[in-house]
Amino acid sequence: MKKYLMIAVAALAIVSCSKSEDVSDPDQVAKNQVAQIKANYQEAFVKAYGQIQPGHNWGFGVVTTKGITRAVDANANEWGDNYYNVPAPLTAQQIKVVTDWFTANRNPEGVAIDYTDFFAQQVSSTSYGAGMDYLTCGADDEHIYNFNKGDEGTYDKVFDGKLTKETIGQDYNDRKKAVYYEDKIEHMVSSSTSRFGYWCSSDSKMYYDYVIIPGEEISPIVAGRYFVAFDYQQVKADGTEIVNKDGYFNDWIISITPGIKKLSHARVIAEDLSATEKGDFDFNDVVFDVYFENNSTTITILAAGGTLPLTVAGQEVHKLFGVWEEGAEKQKMVNTGATGGVTKDPVSFTINGNNYGWDAKNIPVVVTKNGQNIALEAEQGYAPGKIQVEKYYQWCGEREDIGTKYPLFLDYVKDQNVKWY
Repeated sequence: MKKYLMIAVAALAIVSCSKSEDVSDPDQVAKNQVAQIKANYQEAFVKAYGQIQPGHNWGFGVVTTKGITRAVDANANEWGDNYYNVPAPLTAQQIKVVTDWFTANRNPEGVAIDYTDFFAQQVSSTSYGAGMDYLTCGADDEHIYNFNKGDEGTYDKVFDGKLTKETIGQDYNDRKKAVYYEDKIEHMVSSSTSRFGYWCSSDSKMYYDYVIIPGEEISPIVAGRYFVAFDYQQVKADGTEIVNKDGYFNDWIISITPGIKKLSHARVIAEDLSATEKGDFDFNDVVFDVYFENNSTTITILAAGGTLPLTVAGQEVHKLFGVWEEGAEKQKMVNTGATGGVTKDPVSFTINGNNYGWDAKNIPVVVTKNGQNIALEAEQGYAPGKIQVEKYYQWCGEREDIGTKYPLFLDYVKDQNVKWY
């Protein structure tokens, strides 16, 4: 008899033998309820997919691959594998709208931004751009590689990641079917947007005369981006050449897009213990990606197919997506194609000071069911509340059974070495 079922039987025995005692002991009642929920789930899973391999680890394990730590990531043909939002080349219309805005607005009031991973993209520059020898970022004046003299070298192979295993075939690394584009763009990781500047070789000085304007303030067609723009000045030591600032920050304009990390180390799919029969197991009640660093963990929520309150690392997923309805009996489903559901962009958050031992299994996923907070677990050899998969895994649509979408899942339940998707 399975562990969960044994717990539930014991719990029911306690209820029947000592009912009055349980009423006076709410903790025991709660334990009994949780045991029964787990037992029901275990029974339904085994009925749907058969006996589970003893010791099955459901894909979890300590990660050995570490993230990129250098400041410049020049592997443009891999950006789309690691980031959701590799920006497409700016159109002529976008460039004109942004350039015209900075040319028309004198001394605009800017904002501050705080990103460690971001894409820098060339917009435009005036003739003074040629005197701005190279672009820097952060308090240490880190060189944004290739951004020199009001321009930037062109990449000939930028991959934005829009094509997945499902659309280009079984070999996810087959780039023959992938689409690339050229653009004047750079990718910075473990860097900083706390300050921007440029070096002027004409007077051997650094200048920090810039402003940051959100795209929404300029035009809807550039919403979601930030624009770093400079007002050029130059003062030679001997005073023979002087260029004064004129208040128009159009001498070099760069687009900044924060990088939203894709799976680097794990994707987790979860079922909130509500499944009672084959067809209920879609494992999309929450889907999230995990990116481990030495002393932090970034979690990106991709989908929330459950209607019950559910947290990942303490964050309620419906609230993160902005669809939480206080007091609602059921919350809206997100990104699973459900009737009445909604489509939202992925949302990320970072937990500093905790890398969970480089094992996504240790990230707590908790559902509130029948008034009880229950952790979704992946105990070896028992029905999983969560499963770790690879980054190209395409999660099931709402009410799309995992064993129907991926028929080899039934074999995987019996043998964890089976490649089932």
